Amino acid sequence: MKILSLRVKNNFLDWDFEEIKFSSNLTLLVGVSGAGKTQILRAIIDLRRIANGTAINGFEWKIIFSTVKGTEFIWEGSFDTVEKNELSFEDDEKEKQDEREKSSLTYEKLTSNNQVLIERNQEGITFDKRRMPKLSSHQSMIYILKEESVIKEAFDALNKIEYRDHTINGRRLRNSNKSLHSLKNKYKTLDSIVNSDEDIKTKLYLTYENKLDIYEKIKSRFIDIFPQIGDIKVEPFKTDNLPKAIADKFNPSISIKEKSVPKWIIEDRMSSGMLRTIIHIAEIFLANEGSVILIDEFENSLGINCIDILTEDLIHENKTLQFISTSHHPYIINNIPYEYWKIVTRQGGHISICNASDYRLGKSKQDAFIQLTKILEKQS
Repeated sequence: MKILSLRVKNNFLDWDFEEIKFSSNLTLLVGVSGAGKTQILRAIIDLRRIANGTAINGFEWKIIFSTVKGTEFIWEGSFDTVEKNELSFEDDEKEKQDEREKSSLTYEKLTSNNQVLIERNQEGITFDKRRMPKLSSHQSMIYILKEESVIKEAFDALNKIEYRDHTINGRRLRNSNKSLHSLKNKYKTLDSIVNSDEDIKTKLYLTYENKLDIYEKIKSRFIDIFPQIGDIKVEPFKTDNLPKAIADKFNPSISIKEKSVPKWIIEDRMSSGMLRTIIHIAEIFLANEGSVILIDEFENSLGINCIDILTEDLIHENKTLQFISTSHHPYIINNIPYEYWKIVTRQGGHISICNASDYRLGKSKQDAFIQLTKILEKQS
């Protein structure tokens, strides 16, 4: 999936942003803290939630996106506004609210190749030019009709939107309830691993255990950034406190070995920058084809030595992926060509997004960076 453009308005929370046209493989949202960069990422996540049956109070949207197969869709819609106390967008309790408290879809339309596939309005619902019976007003038609072949392509594409942070402290259970040993036997080829629904650390483990060439490429890329490292291994989580059958349900553990140092450094003792770097590299090589990966403040925990190579990889390495990231770190902004920048500003609840070219920035990257820094300082 590639998001081509997006416009969103939230009538309940009283904010909106005008249309953003995204770059094919990388868009960097640049602006001061509080400008609305994270709000844009949250809106993209909300689109996935709507596609999976969630009602979002007062939410209006229009998104144009293309699938891996090259099909282009236009999906737009709006929920009515229900005045009530609202929790944070991540609160799972909102998913369990009483049907009577949920917002209803007042409008929804899905178009592809100039053909209207779905249209819902006050007069009723049509699908493929056929009038439909009354269906849930709280759920998107994409969700309700997701098994229909013409809709499934759009539904599957929207479920490629991912917001992941694999550096959260603490040992985490994997999504799969199967043991790592069974997964090793199930996924033996690179294609099967990449196209699986396993988390990125499990995918990295599977490439390591199956001795695939891609693992050596990931390791080599990591050592380019950290030349003091001689080797990396990815193994099942080991503990004396849990039976092996239970421990095998946790995420695998990454360990590194420095040159001329005999002992391995386990994941819990690695620097957060090192861990985040290897996860980012693995993401670039092992994420599902067509994934849209959202990264809030890309620079978190990354040192200057990491940023050069990782930003280069984001731009050039995997053309099937789309990265949308926020940043206000000068080094990152200065190392990503400004044709990938979207400058984000805000007045009240209105978020504005401009191309770097709209500011007539200098031709050289250094001049553009200096001018951008001055613009952002005025806005802060």
